[in-house]
Amino acid sequence: MRQLTLTIDVTAGTILTALRGRLEELDYLRYDITNLAHYLRPEAKVLIIGTGAGRDVLSALAFGQRAIVGVEINGDVLRAVNGVYEDFTGHRDRYPQVTFVNDEERSYVARSPHTFDVIQISLIDTWAATAAGAFVMTENSLYTIEAWKLFLRRLAPRGLLTVSRWYFRDRADEMYRATSLASAALARLGVANPRGHIAIIRNMPPGARGGPDGVGTILVSREPLSTRDVETLEGVSRRLQFEPMLTPRTSLDPVLETLTAGPGFKKFMHECPVNIEPPTDDSPFFFHMFRLQNLASRAAWMESQLRPNSRAVFVLGALLVIVVGLAGICIVGPAMVGTGRRALRGSVPLAVFLAAIGLGFMLVEISQMQRLIVFLGHPTYGLAVVLFSLLLASGVGSLLTGGVGAGGLMRGPSLRLAGLLVVLITFGVGGPQLIDTFRGSTTPMRLLLAIGMLVPIGLCMGMAFPLGMKLVGDRSAERGAWLWGVNGATSVCGSVIAVAIALSSLPHCYQPGGTW
Repeated sequence: MRQLTLTIDVTAGTILTALRGRLEELDYLRYDITNLAHYLRPEAKVLIIGTGAGRDVLSALAFGQRAIVGVEINGDVLRAVNGVYEDFTGHRDRYPQVTFVNDEERSYVARSPHTFDVIQISLIDTWAATAAGAFVMTENSLYTIEAWKLFLRRLAPRGLLTVSRWYFRDRADEMYRATSLASAALARLGVANPRGHIAIIRNMPPGARGGPDGVGTILVSREPLSTRDVETLEGVSRRLQFEPMLTPRTSLDPVLETLTAGPGFKKFMHECPVNIEPPTDDSPFFFHMFRLQNLASRAAWMESQLRPNSRAVFVLGALLVIVVGLAGICIVGPAMVGTGRRALRGSVPLAVFLAAIGLGFMLVEISQMQRLIVFLGHPTYGLAVVLFSLLLASGVGSLLTGGVGAGGLMRGPSLRLAGLLVVLITFGVGGPQLIDTFRGSTTPMRLLLAIGMLVPIGLCMGMAFPLGMKLVGDRSAERGAWLWGVNGATSVCGSVIAVAIALSSLPHCYQPGGTW
């Protein structure tokens, strides 16, 4: 079988497979553990989340599925598969049962009026986002309770959500977290006993070195898996030498059994050496499992599975120490040298005010960037929309303070800052509900909604800094320059602190009384 490797962002890869029109050439895909759902649901309507170069599409063709919809956010990948290399890939987009869609996956599923017999997610991750190990911290909107709840709702009766992740023999952290995620999503849909709705199969080929030992596939259904489903899984596993780690009637891993036992595993998750709590849209870091309380544990830092996480935590921690230290030097240094002590006397209240403005602006900006990455479906959209909206609106807000003279400095700023608090509280309370309501809208509509939410915040935040500088007045150029620097230094600190806060916060998805 001729294949080409398509590399994305240096570290992520997907395989272009040659197809000469004979589907018999694809029979090898019947031996792939990621395709177990096709044995259980023949003649199915299949939705593939993240097609990449189309391996899962070829799998569905090999099993003769009646309808195949592949959704891929990266238009360049689709152009490579169905355009540049279309002769090599066999023009797979021309098969009548195949439809390719260039869209953000969650948005497409939320907008789609159709239901599917199989929804497949095979090894979709964000390991290509950044360098230096910090890639494990990037958000992924496909691995949250809200996302899996949406996917399960789009299944037809007896439909299956199939998700494949890397599997390590000593401790399957990714599969454990996927299992807790499945249990939580089912509980949100009213399922009291997740165990009857979940099956986990793994393939551990001998000789794996320097990486995962194999691949595991979790199958999740809104309805309990039938006896026939379980027998089919066990029969296929015996024939292909897979291992059924968990089915409704058997278990080879007590951890998986505990994670599907309902809300009783809360205590187990808290005691687990890694964070396997199910991520939510407020904390969508599926691949970040390093617990901050393990910072002093040498074993945690050296463990192979956590090594990317620990490197990322080290990078973030080192960056935090550096920026806070440099900011402290820039703030305290001028006040302790030469004439600075006399010129800056009595400036502490203004310094605190401007420091809070700088820190607060960046905390709001970074937090909304992280939230809108999930909502808009792509880091580029989140970055561009937040920077454009907040910076432009804050500039306009600064301009609007031009009419505030010295005589209005006691009354005007107070009203504006009170307005800022009202806008932030309103957005904090109503923003998540608004985002959830419009999650299924088209990308242009979601972009406009995001801009509309950010502009009022930017207008109000943009007024705070010039009003603070007006309070300084012309009394001392040296004092004005120092206070300007205080604002800038704390802004730099805020960008790092915001990420640290997001990563250290727990999903808090478990509620007392046994609900998620």
